[in-house]
Amino acid sequence: MITFRTSLNRYQLDFYGKKMLLSFCELLAFRNKIRRIDIESHFYNDHNGIEIISLCNLKQILILETRDVLELKDVMDTIFTPINEAIAY
Repeated sequence: MITFRTSLNRYQLDFYGKKMLLSFCELLAFRNKIRRIDIESHFYNDHNGIEIISLCNLKQILILETRDVLELKDVMDTIFTPINEAIAY
């Protein structure tokens, strides 16, 4: 499971037990990397369904399967969605 927490201007991403502490700039760079992943390509025969992402501090590397990419895309959208848009009318 992938979870996300905020505290003291730091952002903690828990990726299946691996905790990563990110600054806001690192979080934005990570979000951009996740957004650039073409999920449709995961379903083609010539793609192995795995993405390797390094965080901008180059201390962490994530190996993502298709479901991880989908979950991270959802988490990133949730983080950067304004609260008033998230409320259903």
